Order: sequence, then C-alpha cells, then structure tokens
Amino acid sequence: MAFVFSLKTLLRLRELREASELQTLRSMASEVAAVRAEIETLETAEKEQQRVVCRDSLEGVFGADLHMHLRQQTVVRERWELLAQKLKELEKAREAQQAIYMRARQEREALSSLREQHLASYEEEQSRREQRQIDDLFLARYVREQNSAKIR
Repeated sequence: MAFVFSLKTLLRLRELREASELQTLRSMASEVAAVRAEIETLETAEKEQQRVVCRDSLEGVFGADLHMHLRQQTVVRERWELLAQKLKELEKAREAQQAIYMRARQEREALSSLREQHLASYEEEQSRREQRQIDDLFLARYVREQNSAKIR
C-alpha cells in the first residue's frame, strides 16, 4: 500500500501561497531598489550641479544663470523629498509583506513537517509489516520442515 498524505491538497495550496507571497515580496524589494537607485542618481546629479555652480561663480555668473541653478536645485530637492517619502512607504509595505510571507512559510513548514512525520510513521509500520511477513514465512518453513521430519 502506497503512502497517502490526507492533507496533500492543503500542503500544495500552502506551497503555492508561499511562492506567491515570495514573488510579491521580491517585486516589492525590486521597487525599493529602483527608488533607492533613483535617489542616488538624483543625489549624484545634485552634487554635479553644485560643482558647476561653484565653478561658474569663480568665473563670474549672470543673475539669470544663478536663478536657473537655484530653480534646478529646488526642483531636485522637491523630487528628492517625493522619492524619500515614496521610499518610506515602500519600505513599510515591504516589511508588511515580509511578515505575510514569513507567516505563509511557517504554515507551509508546519504541514511539511506533519507530512514528514506521517511518512516516517508509515515507513516504520511498513518495515514492521515486512518483518512480520518474513517471520511468518520463516515460521511456516520451520513448521513444514519439522512436520516432514516427523513423517520420515
């Protein structure tokens, strides 16, 4: 008789849920990484812009150029603030998803553990049955040999 785990369907469902939650978590982590990369790019651009302003101020700057640089700096700062806020929200959502994934993983692991226990119990019982059959065959052979020895 083959091993049958009565909660096989539930285990498969838990495995699929775990995989789905992991995929969602990876997607969120990817979004977080993209926003961080955009923030880094923005910060690098801002530093470069500040170097240009410093260099230009040594050479002499027209008021319009200075005004344009200040406006660009304001736009960069506003964009940085938006990205920082978005990053904070994404991090919070990612942490919540991490908790959901961990819960799904624990539920799957509990069922997997139960399956392994059932399988070990089944294999132990199967081994006992096989040993009983071997013992019965040996005993039957022994009795048959004893009976045939008496008849002779």
